[in-house]
Amino acid sequence: MTHFTLPTTLDTRAAPDLLEALRAHQGQDLILDASKVDSLGGLCLQILLAAKAEWGSSPFHFSVENPTPVFCEQMGAFGAAIEEFCLQGAAQ
Repeated sequence: MTHFTLPTTLDTRAAPDLLEALRAHQGQDLILDASKVDSLGGLCLQILLAAKAEWGSSPFHFSVENPTPVFCEQMGAFGAAIEEFCLQGAAQ
């Protein structure tokens, strides 16, 4: 199981690095640590949703742990299913 810590700011500038990091972990179980995220933009959310779908069609596990309240709130603001990602409860 591989753990990857998401950057604090997931905006348009962070999108290429996020995509590259996720591609580097394809073909293995992956847990994303969202404990430092204080901003989530639409493009990075789209990348996360695409990754969730990609892993969902494979035998590998993909989830987000320790999501900050901001991470969950901003996902919800975009209409994303928070329950699919925020599996471990929000960080305090």
